[in-house]
Amino acid sequence: MKRMIFFSLMALGGLGSLWSQSRTVAEFATQAKGYNVFLYQSLIRVLNKDKNPDFNRLIQDLDHIRFVTTKAGEGDPGATFADLDRQVQAEAFVSIISYDNPKSRCHVYEMEARGGQSTWVATMYTPELAGVIEMKGSLNMQYLSALESVDIERLEDILPEGLVPPRPE
Repeated sequence: MKRMIFFSLMALGGLGSLWSQSRTVAEFATQAKGYNVFLYQSLIRVLNKDKNPDFNRLIQDLDHIRFVTTKAGEGDPGATFADLDRQVQAEAFVSIISYDNPKSRCHVYEMEARGGQSTWVATMYTPELAGVIEMKGSLNMQYLSALESVDIERLEDILPEGLVPPRPE
């Protein structure tokens, strides 16, 4: 799960900027009973534990990141994933990158907008749940190494319980 989330964020961040929110993501967020995490740039900026100026440069064009999932163990994650994929494509999104194996799947989509900006959405599946990640804005990949300044403990405090697996002791 962590690998899929990381892959999705990296793909979304490296591919460009966003224009607007996806209708599919907005509708799914009202129906899904799992996680619904919305992180604005201001909250993400608080995670800069080292006060690293490169971290601020990394996220300067980022508006928000949204992560929405079904509740683990409820419904059919495979069918939900297929529905999300179909709905995102119906919005005129184009498939950019796909990661598929028997245990997890992730598809990244783009919708190019007027003015050169694009919208990016990633759909994801595991046997336990399905979901989407949406990012509005872009990450400046030149400063990607600044991600080491993210305060993981503070992030875990902000995120809903159970989203981040417990650390081994």
